[in-house]
Amino acid sequence: MPRDLPLVASLLFDTPLLIHRGKANTILTAIGPRILDGLAVSVSDIPRPEREARAGTGRAFRNGGYMADNGIAVLPVLGTLIRRGSWLDSESGLTSYSALSDAVTEIMYDPAVRGLMLEVDSPGGEANGCFDLARFIRSASEATGKPVWGHANEVAASAGYGILSSAAQIWATTTSELGSIGCLAAHVDVSEADKMAGVRWTYIFYGDEKADGNMHEPLSNRARDAVQADVDALGEMFVQLVSQHRGIDAAAIRATNARMYRGVEAVESGLADMSGTFDEALEAFAASVDELQTVSPQTSKSKLKVGLMPKLLSAAEIAAAAEVVRVQAEADAAAVTAAATEAARVQAEADAEAARVAAEANATDAERATTAERTRCEGLAAITAQADRLGVTFNVSEAISKGMSVADARSKVLDAAAAGDAAPISAIAVPKAKAETTKVLDEGAKVSAWKKAMKRR
Repeated sequence: MPRDLPLVASLLFDTPLLIHRGKANTILTAIGPRILDGLAVSVSDIPRPEREARAGTGRAFRNGGYMADNGIAVLPVLGTLIRRGSWLDSESGLTSYSALSDAVTEIMYDPAVRGLMLEVDSPGGEANGCFDLARFIRSASEATGKPVWGHANEVAASAGYGILSSAAQIWATTTSELGSIGCLAAHVDVSEADKMAGVRWTYIFYGDEKADGNMHEPLSNRARDAVQADVDALGEMFVQLVSQHRGIDAAAIRATNARMYRGVEAVESGLADMSGTFDEALEAFAASVDELQTVSPQTSKSKLKVGLMPKLLSAAEIAAAAEVVRVQAEADAAAVTAAATEAARVQAEADAEAARVAAEANATDAERATTAERTRCEGLAAITAQADRLGVTFNVSEAISKGMSVADARSKVLDAAAAGDAAPISAIAVPKAKAETTKVLDEGAKVSAWKKAMKRR
């Protein structure tokens, strides 16, 4: 029996959708004009997928789920996805996120289930509810220790792929289509049609944005910007979800530009892991589960759902975590400080050298001469200590007054050290033994010096 579908209209227009563009066009073309013209719509007008009946062990779960062989449960994710269920679920080929969530809980609770296979054939649907369900499936798998695999059989687009991305391993058939990682929203402006029909709509509202985006007047820039911002935010949220679940860089996912990938191409892009039929995927999944330890939680469904919620830490755990963060922060700060100090030291040295070079370049001839003379005198003064260690008396004043270079002075000191008791080579550098004989000697010293001279003859 035909029914009016205001609910369908609310799902189609002015709301962000994670749906393949082809499917969106099909739905809008099929029932859009009827809704806009105020005509009754029959469920036969709504495109719907054929639900293939599969033979399992006879064990059935919610939302068409069933137990396959080897303890593997299969949950079909078929048709257009919506947040809440209604009579449309069964009559229009729609599937609600809430029904899928209940089915996942029931399956993961069942002790006979060793793993869950998601069989996805969906073009996507509503954005609201998709992300929560995808994260719930991943959390349920981690909490129970039961793996989740997925198979695109045949379409996993947009929200359909968002749900599929929660699987640890994804299979695709030769002709499967995966992707459409993006977001869209449709708006219809019927203001011109209203004029032709002699109808004029007037909205009386409180709040400047309350009537923004209504279809009976042209879309304002503000309303368009608001819808675009919402679509952009949900699109980026979708990118991050797939990036986390698939381990693919977010930039690479954005670069797909909501493109669809078929079969092997989906595997090469990273959106799927293996190519094969649904039965082949089931067989491989069962073999993989055989290698894992089966976990059978003996808890109620309510406890399972509560257990999947974020864990509340005790005061001691919070303090311990805070201490770890504090220690790490101090270590990071110390490393940053040390690096900054070293960088400052290197920079200071570089600045000093640059200043010296600049000063030399800018100095006048007189200043350069003064600097050179100061450097020479300091070098000659430093030779005194060196000469003393070599047993040579160095007359630094004489060397300075005669304008001797540091190199020449050092050479004379070495010559004097090598000469020993020989006759002095220079008055500037004299062996200490010779230097002492030029002094006034007492009688005993004269006798000693004479004896030495006689021995040398």
